[in-house]
Amino acid sequence: MSNKVQSYKTLLLFVFALYVYLGKGVAYSYLAELTWLLGIILLINERKNTFILKSFRSVLLIFLLFINLLFIIRGFIKYSILDVLRDSFILNYIFFAFIIFLFYDNITDFLKQIIKVYKYYPLILSLLYLLSLNHFLGNITIFGSNHLLYFKYGDIAVHLYISLILQLTGYFNLTKKESIINLGFILFLFVIASSYSRGGMLAFLLALIIFIFNNRDKALKTNMKGYVKYIFLSFLIILPLVLVLPSDENFQGRKTGLDQIGNNVTSIVSDDDQGTLSDNKVWRLLWWAKIVDYTFGGDYFFTGKGLGMSLAQDDDIIFESGDADLRSPHNFHLSILARYGVPIFFLWIFWLIISFIRLRDKSITNLKLILITIQIAFIFNASFDVFLEGPMGAFPFWIFVGIDFINEAYNLDKTIPKQALIA
Repeated sequence: MSNKVQSYKTLLLFVFALYVYLGKGVAYSYLAELTWLLGIILLINERKNTFILKSFRSVLLIFLLFINLLFIIRGFIKYSILDVLRDSFILNYIFFAFIIFLFYDNITDFLKQIIKVYKYYPLILSLLYLLSLNHFLGNITIFGSNHLLYFKYGDIAVHLYISLILQLTGYFNLTKKESIINLGFILFLFVIASSYSRGGMLAFLLALIIFIFNNRDKALKTNMKGYVKYIFLSFLIILPLVLVLPSDENFQGRKTGLDQIGNNVTSIVSDDDQGTLSDNKVWRLLWWAKIVDYTFGGDYFFTGKGLGMSLAQDDDIIFESGDADLRSPHNFHLSILARYGVPIFFLWIFWLIISFIRLRDKSITNLKLILITIQIAFIFNASFDVFLEGPMGAFPFWIFVGIDFINEAYNLDKTIPKQALIA
């Protein structure tokens, strides 16, 4: 690994941790986009020394990047360069999956650093969340108009799943006492995240259930069962803290607490609620139906609406907040459908199918299962929120896809001793 690549790896890991810990608070720092640009330049510069997996899944992503380039050129004809480029990152972030190949010959250290980010995630996020409740600290603005401690709770739930599954599978070097404390922080944040985000709550639970049912390692199953009593004990520890937290309603009328979680669960399958939970579900369904109508049954079947316009404004979607510049219908797949048309939408869905159908592999390794379920958590949350359209979700998601590609090429479970990855 050259000195340039080593320096870039340090930069990427720093920016990765920054986005994982702070999320939307640093979204408008454009550090992810700068890292993306530097990575592409370095990838071109190091092309002779960099191996890139040419599997069917990776070739499909390269094809999507090529299609995206054509849509960018098309968008320049009608819309501003800035708006077109901003919308193009819905697919441009895919480059991160290939930038990771710069580190393929030092993947052990890279993975260990990623694991370390998630080892400290529950503790750091708990502290940051408590700090955000302070009226002064919680309103510090550095990048754009968002507060530095502005959290998206669906994003938190996804990262919590990663921390939990890495702990359950033994990638954290923790004592028994530290394990209980860390689980307590995870449960604390899960209650907070589930209070404010139904999609995030379901993404966490769905990924965990899929992992449990597809895990074929008997020793790991036994080890995970041992955590059940720790989970109960950790919950008893954090319950008083949850009960005394401020329960002010957010802009959607939701507040922290177990009652709110119960309402969220009920609202998923029931239309009886007359408040914001039901309203929040209705406008999404109406917008999604409109997108399906003008693509599958309308004039935008083959080409979509393209890049550069505000979808909310172009689709005549009006919110009480008056946000007519909303560029995504809170569903990543339907964003692709609306902007790129039905053929590219089906190509994206096909990529998801061949990525997740690998769960049927009877010889699936633990690391492969971890990486697949992490991607499932990201994808599920992105089905109900603006997540993979921006750097908060897309940056870490495509990093994990890149790690998955490298694992596919080198079978890291067998080529790297697990002990070398424990952080």
